[in-house]
Amino acid sequence: MSAPEANRELTAKGRQTRQAIEQAARKLFAERGFHGTTLADITSAAGKSPAVFYRYFTDKEDLLAALAESFLHEVVAPSGLSVHLPDSPPQAAGGTSRVGGSAPTDDDDFFTAVVTGYWNMFKQNIGIMIAMAQLAATQQRFAAVQNEFRRFGIDLVAASVRRAQEQGYGTELHPQHTAAAIALLFENFTTVFVGPSGPAGLGVDLSDDDAIATLSTIWKKTLYGDLTKS
Repeated sequence: MSAPEANRELTAKGRQTRQAIEQAARKLFAERGFHGTTLADITSAAGKSPAVFYRYFTDKEDLLAALAESFLHEVVAPSGLSVHLPDSPPQAAGGTSRVGGSAPTDDDDFFTAVVTGYWNMFKQNIGIMIAMAQLAATQQRFAAVQNEFRRFGIDLVAASVRRAQEQGYGTELHPQHTAAAIALLFENFTTVFVGPSGPAGLGVDLSDDDAIATLSTIWKKTLYGDLTKS
C-alpha cells in the first residue's frame, strides 16, 4: 500500500472523508485519550474502513501530527492577529488608574477577552493538546509543535508586559521570564481543569467563568498590581 500523499489535491469527497476521520479522532482523543483510542475506534466512529484511513494517514501518530499542525497554524496563529494590546492601563474599581483617566475603557476587557478565547480554544481541542504533551516527551516532532504553541503564548504575554512597562507599570519584571511563567501556568492549569478527568480529587469546584476570571486576574495583577492601592 502506498504511503498517503499529504500534499496531494483531494477531491470534495476526499476532503469530506479526511475531515470525518479527523473529527472522530478529535472527539475520541478528548474522551478516551490518545493511548486509549485505537485506529478501529476512529474508523468506526467516522464510518470508514481501516483501508480508507491509510489513504490519508500512515498511522495514529501521523493523524495526531496533522491535527496538531492544523490546530496551531489554522486556529492558534490566526487568533493572535486579532489581539490588540491595551492602549491604556486597566481601570481600578471606581474608574481611575494611577496614570490618570476616570472612565472605564475597552482595555479593561483585554485580559478577560484573551483568556476567554484561550480557554475556549484549548477546551475545544483538549484531546489534541493532551496527546501532544504525552508524545512530546519522547518524540521530537510533537515537542516541536508543542514548543511552537508555547512560544505563541509566551510572545503574547511578553508583549503585554512590555506594553504595561511603557505605561509605567511592572518595570521590575523581565518580559520573557514573566511571560514563560504565566503561559506555562495557564497551560498546566487548563490541562488539569479541562482534561477528561477534571479536577477530581482536588476538592475544587470551578466553572469556566471562575477559571477565566482567575487566570485573567493573575495575569493583570502581575503586570499592573493592585490598582485600587495606587
